[in-house]
Amino acid sequence: MSLYSRLLVLLLVLTVVRAAPCEITLTQLNTIINGTTCPLTSQSVDECRTAAQALPFVNKGFSDYNITTIGEKAALLSLMAFESGGFQFNINDGNPGQGTRNLMEFPFVYQYAISKPFLTNQTRAIVPNVNSKRSPRSCPPDSLSFASAMWFYTQSGAQGQGCLEMPGMVQGLQQQSESGWENYITNCVGTTVTQERKQIYLQTLSILNGN
Repeated sequence: MSLYSRLLVLLLVLTVVRAAPCEITLTQLNTIINGTTCPLTSQSVDECRTAAQALPFVNKGFSDYNITTIGEKAALLSLMAFESGGFQFNINDGNPGQGTRNLMEFPFVYQYAISKPFLTNQTRAIVPNVNSKRSPRSCPPDSLSFASAMWFYTQSGAQGQGCLEMPGMVQGLQQQSESGWENYITNCVGTTVTQERKQIYLQTLSILNGN
């Protein structure tokens, strides 16, 4: 191999390394969830997680589902922060069956859990509780709960494609546009855009962009 070829290969390697996705830092995550603490007096102390506790699961979730862009990470992470009150809880006692860190409705919680073979029996066991309108006081472990938004975005639904095939979904989030985020909230998550949701998204986006 000539010297020129070797230099070209080295340049390509360096380019790949520089383009490698950066993991979310503890400082970033702590700021996004407004420094959540989990005092023993909290009513949801068994569900509450600090940034330090959640960080490895959040980063692994993004890695496992190949979500690498800041725009997509900001949308999903801000949803999780909003729905769980900054990781203070992951079960909605007021709506039987709703849970995980992005508070998915029961059909999606069930689909998510049933896709994990080691949870199958546990998952089937909670169905009667939901049908009898009693909210199950159990949810997937942290390793799955903190990856639920990533799964929903990429693999939920009958076709197992999540929201990836929805028109403009991926492009809009990757471009970090408000219209792209609104498309995600409205058509992927299936809820209403509110000023509070938007504020958390814009704050998360700014933090992940290093601003």
